[in-house]
Amino acid sequence: MNSSSPLPSSDVFPHPGSSLYYALATAPAGRSAALRLWLQWWHETAQIPFKIHDPGVAETKLRWWLQELQDAAKGQAHHPLLKGLLSAPASKDAGALPDWPLWASQIEGLLTLVHQTRWLDDASLQRHAQQTTGAACEGAACLLGASSEAAKQAASQLGWGMRQAHQLARLGQDARAGWVQLGIDVLQAHDVKAHQLSKPDATQAPEGWPALLAHLHQRATDNIQAGLKACQVLPAKETQALLPLRVLAHLYLQLIDEIANQGDRVLHERIVLTPLRKWWVAQRVKWGLLR
Repeated sequence: MNSSSPLPSSDVFPHPGSSLYYALATAPAGRSAALRLWLQWWHETAQIPFKIHDPGVAETKLRWWLQELQDAAKGQAHHPLLKGLLSAPASKDAGALPDWPLWASQIEGLLTLVHQTRWLDDASLQRHAQQTTGAACEGAACLLGASSEAAKQAASQLGWGMRQAHQLARLGQDARAGWVQLGIDVLQAHDVKAHQLSKPDATQAPEGWPALLAHLHQRATDNIQAGLKACQVLPAKETQALLPLRVLAHLYLQLIDEIANQGDRVLHERIVLTPLRKWWVAQRVKWGLLR
């Protein structure tokens, strides 16, 4: 890993038209740079288990990041992303920088994923979701200036639900690549076999698929909605600070509603919202029409 490589420019991450692009556009100018770098760091590390096919190499890279976090905590960051984030003005505010154990939690969760292409039980998968995306959203809340315990819990709840929605959106794509991101107990409860997801029949969905889809959609929806409700009871300043996360949450709600309406299509191809639709959702959240 070359720690002297230049930082990707802001027009590369997030990709224009992506959900993150529209969510980050709602961040206050003074905090958007730090938030972008935090999410870029999360994006770069989170894709390691999926992009590096050799588990040993992936683990080595993730353990490098653990060491880098330990060095950064001592004021000795080497990677440009961490250097940029630690020097961003918003990171200098008291309580704005996420606690270092929160950073490490995400890497440790990814280390689990490296050797876990299938989950024995749903409880373990849900702990993983909270340890990774839940922690990433909690860190984002801190950088946005919403660092009260209630605000961080609301952000973590949103992250948990959004991870569930993300797994649903990528269910077929991941399964075809060998990653079945569902607990075996959930598959058994709905009488769906792993091979029916990894090698889906183009002519007929698994008999238990409609019930499984409904379960996954409802669970993600409930958790995202719980996070949004938790945001609304915060002081107005913190509710406003969490606007980028609330925009992202509503984009996920729209996406999984679309997936639920498409039957088994998500098993065969990726379903996405158009950039115009994403922009419109973001605007309605910004205007207070979606809460």
